[in-house]
Amino acid sequence: MEPVVIIQDGARRDEAVLRWAAAYAQLTGTGLEIRRPQDDFRAQLVVVGYRGRRTSAPGLGGHVLPLLASTRCDTVVVRGTPEAVDARHRHVTVLVSGGPGDRRVLRHAADFALRRDAALRVLHAAPELPVRDGVDTDDTYVLARAAATLDGFRHHAVLVRAQPHEAIARCTDTDLIVVGSGDTHESGTVTRASLHHAPCPVLVVHQPVLEARHRRTAIPAPRRPVRLQA
Repeated sequence: MEPVVIIQDGARRDEAVLRWAAAYAQLTGTGLEIRRPQDDFRAQLVVVGYRGRRTSAPGLGGHVLPLLASTRCDTVVVRGTPEAVDARHRHVTVLVSGGPGDRRVLRHAADFALRRDAALRVLHAAPELPVRDGVDTDDTYVLARAAATLDGFRHHAVLVRAQPHEAIARCTDTDLIVVGSGDTHESGTVTRASLHHAPCPVLVVHQPVLEARHRRTAIPAPRRPVRLQA
């Protein structure tokens, strides 16, 4: 099985990145390796800190965006509070935009929530839009389609009337925010907002399907009921 790979930019180790990656490797029973941004490697998951030796204008490490653009596997950018990094909130939040990438993002978020025995929140953030016949048809449809994709997997759906960066900054009870790789304008906006504003680690989903790894087509039911939080 391919390892979990930490990307280390510079000689100094990021203890938060090491803790997060080590905990995930232990949870999944996989090996752990440390590589440099310029190295060639294969991984099932890449873990990187959001800062490095060179920092871009909004505070994101200069190696993070190039890494996200070049890697083919899922990538976790570790940031946020110690409580979130150590998964003490027991809550995973997945952001959906209504785009074609929502399906794979939802499936990966459900997998993480199941592994950690955490509650799953499905969040759609959109500013105020004109309503038609008294119903916010477009945005409620996004959440309904997400529920259909999850196919019975327990979750809490939330529609927030705010810009994505505002909604993301409010996720202070979350251990992990799950977003797409920014293939479309909508998902790209959400991904950038998460990288710059999340109060917790961010999982950027690249892998197209979860079934290839697990050899199944349905999301498994939780081992025991998941506690839902508002």
